[in-house]
Amino acid sequence: MADDLFTPTITPAAYEADRRPAWRPGSLLYPAVFGGALAVTVLALVNARRLRLPTGPTLAIAGTGLAAVVARAAVTVTLLHGHVSGPGRLVGALSGVAVWGVANLTQKGRFRSWEMRGGTPASLVLPGIAASLGLGLVEAIPLAVALGAS
Repeated sequence: MADDLFTPTITPAAYEADRRPAWRPGSLLYPAVFGGALAVTVLALVNARRLRLPTGPTLAIAGTGLAAVVARAAVTVTLLHGHVSGPGRLVGALSGVAVWGVANLTQKGRFRSWEMRGGTPASLVLPGIAASLGLGLVEAIPLAVALGAS
């Protein structure tokens, strides 16, 4: 009976080696700042799938991402009079940080338990750069074109 007290409750055998490794939720901050809300939303949703997050937190990330993209467009059009550079970049970074905050809060606990079960985090360098450049442009170019046409 006393031997059961010293048996670990979290064992490496519980780790599922067949799935792709997750990224550290804290590391999503860099694509959030440099790529904006759309970049961090896509990366956070991929990470939520890798961590097998429940539907509620995943929908919270997606909803926050959608709201942040819409809010960025609204602020850029109304308050900044269509200036995408300068203060527009700051608005983009702040909207990305808002999405990162929700993603970090919803994924941090699941990531810790995944890591304690033997999971080794994947590198976010290449996916982060690709998302920041690619999705950052996808977010900024249509806004700039729409404002230029009006």
